[in-house]
Amino acid sequence: VLVSLCNFLQGCTVVQVDEPALREAMPLREAKKEEYLRWTVDSFRLSTAGAKNETQVHTHMCYCEFDDCMEAIDRMDTDVNSIENARNDNYTLRAFKRIGYSKGLGPGTYDIHSPVVPSVEFIKDKIKSFLPCVEIKHLCINPDCGLKTRTWPETIGALKNMITANDEIRTELGLPTSMSTFKSASLGQQDEKTSN
Repeated sequence: VLVSLCNFLQGCTVVQVDEPALREAMPLREAKKEEYLRWTVDSFRLSTAGAKNETQVHTHMCYCEFDDCMEAIDRMDTDVNSIENARNDNYTLRAFKRIGYSKGLGPGTYDIHSPVVPSVEFIKDKIKSFLPCVEIKHLCINPDCGLKTRTWPETIGALKNMITANDEIRTELGLPTSMSTFKSASLGQQDEKTSN
């Protein structure tokens, strides 16, 4: 299976490994946590070891209390970590800032569990609230999580508004818009590549 996965990864430009399970089975006893986190990080890195250097490795983590595993998240060595963030007042973003996290970070811009299609202004305000915590070159723009609970009109409306909000923020900051560099809805990831 690992050989097949490595062959698959050789052709991908972006691969996302969902839910690395840092917290899900963490032992309650403090003495066992360090070993568990080491094992979890090693397992994650092994699962992405076949990716080419130019392949972006992404992961996604749902709502979770990350405080006691922030260093493990950093050791996972992902290019981008997307996190559910829309309902926690940027608490998790501040935790990433405290450890000096310097990789791509995609805090959720809107709550995917709500049927309300977020307005462009709402998403712009969310993005602006991220800027004190995440360097612009590391900030990726994405929904909180997968969109399977939403209808097509809700999904399309929310994603269109998210892209419009992203483009308007980029314009305000003097960065190219997604239409000129669009590979992902990212504020900073493409800028380093296009400036070289």
